[in-house]
Amino acid sequence: MARPVTRTYTWTQTRLETIQDQFRYFMTYGNISSSYIDDIDYAVGEKAVEALGIYGIDASGMRVIEAQLCVDWERSATLSLTVPTLTSGMSGWDERQAPEVKLVGRRFAEAADRLQLKTNFWVRFIRNIRADSTQHEHWCDRLGLSGTAPAWRDPPQRISESVFDLPELDVSILRAGRMS
Repeated sequence: MARPVTRTYTWTQTRLETIQDQFRYFMTYGNISSSYIDDIDYAVGEKAVEALGIYGIDASGMRVIEAQLCVDWERSATLSLTVPTLTSGMSGWDERQAPEVKLVGRRFAEAADRLQLKTNFWVRFIRNIRADSTQHEHWCDRLGLSGTAPAWRDPPQRISESVFDLPELDVSILRAGRMS
């Protein structure tokens, strides 16, 4: 007679790995190609990326919605001194995805689908890279980035919140015009 088997899934990883996971999950909501995701994941691992935005543009080419994920690397370094690793079992997490990242990402993806928006993304590098044109050009080339995000159709309104278990992360959604 076969005995019942119970299996559990647990994980432990560094704060940096967990931050990289959040960026990776976040990018999937904007239908970003896996090659870009891999390259940006690398840049996040090198702490070269400060923020990433995924946005939707309407038929006129104007930005109407955007989701942003930002990291404060100084705060992350400080938090890593006392809580260097994170483990499974955090309330509301879906596998390794923070609930706040999932919520904002899904809201963005649903709105982009409902409004039939074309999606794209932008990356903001850390201040030291932005201040050094050679480094900035190197990273843009390394990640295959060029151009700028399109203008907003109307001035955007923002809803923002910190990620509870990763307070060095901030996730937000911006919409053109008034929020309802």
